[in-house]
Amino acid sequence: MSREEKLYAVHSVERALAILEALGQNPGGVGVTKLGKDVGLHKSTVHRLLATLAKYGFVEQDEATEGYRLGMKFVLLALNFLNQLDFRREVLPYLRELAEVTGETTQLAVLEGGEVLYLERCHSQEAITVNLGLRVPAYCTAEGKVLLAYLPEERLRKYLESHQFRQFTINTIVNPEQLRLHVERVRMQGFAVSAEEYADSLRGVAAPVFDRHGRAVAALGIAGPASRLTLERINRLIKALQESCYSISLRLGYQRGRVEEPLREEQKSRSAKGGNY
Repeated sequence: MSREEKLYAVHSVERALAILEALGQNPGGVGVTKLGKDVGLHKSTVHRLLATLAKYGFVEQDEATEGYRLGMKFVLLALNFLNQLDFRREVLPYLRELAEVTGETTQLAVLEGGEVLYLERCHSQEAITVNLGLRVPAYCTAEGKVLLAYLPEERLRKYLESHQFRQFTINTIVNPEQLRLHVERVRMQGFAVSAEEYADSLRGVAAPVFDRHGRAVAALGIAGPASRLTLERINRLIKALQESCYSISLRLGYQRGRVEEPLREEQKSRSAKGGNY
């Protein structure tokens, strides 16, 4: 390979990485023309790079909109990364214990773009099934709302301004301002409840898992049918869920009081005006 070819190869990698970063900021998908403008590349160059990335599973194209988004290859890389950190080993015992105690599905999720990605789950004979690698919009799940609540303020603002909210059920929060107030309340109380917001008759409750820097790196959740997971029962499960999350956080090096970006007094005041969830 000549010096010029090597230089071109490096530039191609840099351009591909720029495209991947741009796609990460557009979880709903983005077209080639807009993507080219965002990264400062010609449309034909972007198209060629996308074709290569798609070939190896790093991006995928929505057949309906023809927009591009990050592909499932990142799920596999994320799982491998977590395995290397022994993250699953730390979480699995707590997932199993919660599943045994509650008789419901317990699951571990992380935030990727504007979606939650389910990395691990345990269930009893009575529980629903959640597929590993499943991606669901963050704003209508308990795990997603918890992770949104602990985002830095600027990232949350960009999410609320740029995301397109779909009405999955009558309970789905689709108004950005209402969602912002809701996640402020979630952060104040330390847990989130999804009351049939993604699917009818499905409820969930989730709490954050913090790393040694005080960042909410994952959410631990309990999900089940509304007939069993009543709001009264959820209230009884919250303490056990939060205790599990705190134990996992300690094993990851978390120290109480190190949560990033503490709530402002204004947020506390506004949160107090909301409902229980």
